[in-house]
Amino acid sequence: MAISKIALVLICILGITYIAESQNYENEQITKEEVLQVMQKFQDGYIKRDSAIIDDFVKLFTDDVVCMGVASHEFFKGQEKLRNLTLWDWKKWFDLRIPLNKIDIRIENDVAWFAVIGSSGPWRDNKTYQIRMFGSLIKTDGKVQFKQICYSYPAPLKVIDS
Repeated sequence: MAISKIALVLICILGITYIAESQNYENEQITKEEVLQVMQKFQDGYIKRDSAIIDDFVKLFTDDVVCMGVASHEFFKGQEKLRNLTLWDWKKWFDLRIPLNKIDIRIENDVAWFAVIGSSGPWRDNKTYQIRMFGSLIKTDGKVQFKQICYSYPAPLKVIDS
């Protein structure tokens, strides 16, 4: 009889643990809609280019974010470095447009990967060029943030017709 009670208690504990873990998993499952919301906030930041919102903008990224820009020296780690790059971009870099309806998003549990071809310009030659972006986002404690982001231009540069 004592063994049956112990077995019943163990089964209950295992069941409760399983239920708690599965509920936690469901809460951390990232969705395409959440990724698109973060991408929209990212796009809004680059459209508004308002340095007054930089601190909120940087919260779109994890503390240990890794960012690779298009220039050979643009390899940044952490929110503070990304903050400095973004402020420079907003003051001096070209327009950046991301077609949200064309983002390729892949999801696995609490991680999402994205790839998209956007536009950058007009440059000094009055042309707008294709720019590629890819990266990853992670969901932690219900919050979706960029973990990595990389920008690149195809070689040769590809002009986007207006």
